[in-house]
Amino acid sequence: MGDINGVEKSILESHRVQLESSGVPQIFWSALFRKLLKQVYDAGESFQLCQLTYSEEEREEGDSLWEVIVIKPGGIKANDPENIFLIDHAWTYRAHEARQCLSNIPGLLERMVSLMDIPSEHSDRDCFIDSVLQKMWKFNATYSIAGKNPEDSLPVWYIMDEFGARIQHCGEPNFRIVPFYFSPHECCYSLLYPLQDADEGEEVTRNYVESGAVDSLTRDAQMLPWFPIQLSHIDPTQEEPTEGYFQAVAMSETLPDPQTPVQPLPSDRPLRVFAEYKFVVDYLKHPRFVFTDNREEADIFWLTGHFKDFRGLRERPEQWMNQFPAEHLLTVKDLLAVVCRRAASHHTHHQERLQQQPGTKQKEQEELDEADKTIHYPSWLPLTYSLKNELVKFVSVFQRREKRGMDNHWIIKPCNLGRGLDITITSNLDHILRLPSTGPKIAQKYLSDPVLFHREDLDADVKFDVRYIVMLLSVKPLKVAVYRHFWIRFANEPFDLTQLENAQKHFTVNNYNDAFLLQMYCHDFISKFNEQYPEQPWEVAEKDIFSMMHQVFESAVRCPYPHGIPHNLQCKGFYGFDIMLDWMQKDGKRVMQPQLLEVNFQSDCKRACEYYPDFFNDVFAVMFLDETEGHNVTVL
Repeated sequence: MGDINGVEKSILESHRVQLESSGVPQIFWSALFRKLLKQVYDAGESFQLCQLTYSEEEREEGDSLWEVIVIKPGGIKANDPENIFLIDHAWTYRAHEARQCLSNIPGLLERMVSLMDIPSEHSDRDCFIDSVLQKMWKFNATYSIAGKNPEDSLPVWYIMDEFGARIQHCGEPNFRIVPFYFSPHECCYSLLYPLQDADEGEEVTRNYVESGAVDSLTRDAQMLPWFPIQLSHIDPTQEEPTEGYFQAVAMSETLPDPQTPVQPLPSDRPLRVFAEYKFVVDYLKHPRFVFTDNREEADIFWLTGHFKDFRGLRERPEQWMNQFPAEHLLTVKDLLAVVCRRAASHHTHHQERLQQQPGTKQKEQEELDEADKTIHYPSWLPLTYSLKNELVKFVSVFQRREKRGMDNHWIIKPCNLGRGLDITITSNLDHILRLPSTGPKIAQKYLSDPVLFHREDLDADVKFDVRYIVMLLSVKPLKVAVYRHFWIRFANEPFDLTQLENAQKHFTVNNYNDAFLLQMYCHDFISKFNEQYPEQPWEVAEKDIFSMMHQVFESAVRCPYPHGIPHNLQCKGFYGFDIMLDWMQKDGKRVMQPQLLEVNFQSDCKRACEYYPDFFNDVFAVMFLDETEGHNVTVL
């Protein structure tokens, strides 16, 4: 590593994990920190950015206008510890702030238009902004910084300066670029270093997407933003994952011996509850329950973190808890889609059908129609694809829909993150394909024609969703109860398919930010809903919602562990179901169809307790006393 002083050594140690995880060779570390501390930007001494010119006959679509070449006499040696170079970032931002940045930061839009070689034929500033937002995903890279709050750890996107952004792609590159967050400066740089020797005059190349070992079709899909390809011929049919896939997800859980007996909860004294959740402690006043801080003497555990040792729990057969093994099959979004697809054999998904689009050949149209028939979904589940395991199939579906002129707005969600965090709505395929670099994601068809609610305070029709609390009381026999008092979340601006980054228009989860939160009791909502939709009253929608919930649990317990949730007499499940209503055509009529958005692990029940102070009294009576009458629940 060469000579390194005490200051550099201290800084190096604080960045060691980042350097090692990024794969930066140790030979470069000393020079890197020296250049960072002294702000040495010496790439211009070794490289040159060249603009290429073509005749009209020579240039083909996709040809680069730029290249970076080595100009250092004798070339660049991969074993020279000085050959690591700093690249500045031209623009750093959070994705939902991109339009605002381009509109408000002086000079940024002009710089991005030039950097991205966007033709200057438009004079309208809004057109330039739209062009940058469309094209920037060919230039974006990302990093994240671990923080105390989930919001602090959300992905940060950046575009390198003109030098870094114009280094071209190669499948076998001679250089590598990685982001590096330098804490003393509280900012991120990109690091350029050689993977092999490069001669003077040789072009500098990098790999745009470092994806590891993937098959060729997946690689084609990952590279599609830069090298367009048609994958619509790929069969989009989804299959149940392999045994190994489920085992890998559940490998940290232990299951009990099913022959070990379980003791019923005592009925001759109050039940002792060990509760980690503040609102249980504050609101559970039922005389049959008392609290204890001693886990060993507790009859009931109400835990907020994931519990895994169900074998150990069975060694205390007198203790019960609020979780089931394998309930991640419901609460992790990609797994939820797998589970729900099992219901399709009984409930067929209504496919959008459009007239043949102009320019679509009859044979091609027939092939697209036939492919639609292979995509079987229950009517209450939006099309959902894992961008990790089903990327090629998703691209095929996207391109098929594009060919047929169907709506192609998608909502991209992290597989295991709540509170509306890191969610993107877009119809830009390039954008979607770049998002998996920030972590595992699903692409779910965005509801482009949802049932809206007229807000009198805004005199506008807005999106809304509803949250139901659902309890899994038993697997064998299947017994599910839903708490009848639901709560409603409203968007704060009128709905349409513009300004997709505008959370006030497209998102309903506003209880974790500073946005206005419209409060409404469910009975008031039902009354207003029925006034707005007298031909389809809420009781009809709720009947369909309850049917959907039961189908979800039927699908979740149908298969043996780890494909399904196993029977366990010591366990009770507690979940938040988020649901919207969508308009669909049925028998020539426009009807409301519930759509399952997600199922939440250990739902936030603050609003439920504030609206209905007996909420946890009812929940505990249903879950642990087996009382269902008089507790505001419906047994499905």
